[in-house]
Amino acid sequence: MEKSVKVYGNISIDECIYREVTKEFPINLEYYKIHNNVALNKEKPYGIGIIKTYEDNNETHMEKSEFNHIFKKEKEADNMLKILVKNKVTPISLRDILEDYVLV
Repeated sequence: MEKSVKVYGNISIDECIYREVTKEFPINLEYYKIHNNVALNKEKPYGIGIIKTYEDNNETHMEKSEFNHIFKKEKEADNMLKILVKNKVTPISLRDILEDYVLV
């Protein structure tokens, strides 16, 4: 197995000024942790990802963002996921947040 994925948390946003998001059509965010078992970068085996889904009257939409080999320790990935969930971060913002983390 090259990588394993574990769901960290889910959150639903049902009040927002975005594409008529309502309680009937909420935005659902799923946050997950990745453990990479391949030798690409053994020093940083952990990564994270976010999947955003939402529906309208016609179809279901999905966005996904995933980054591997970002964290040395599992606890670092867990701490970042905790921050992402707390702030309801969506896939489109994940790259910027991780770039800031890596530069610190």
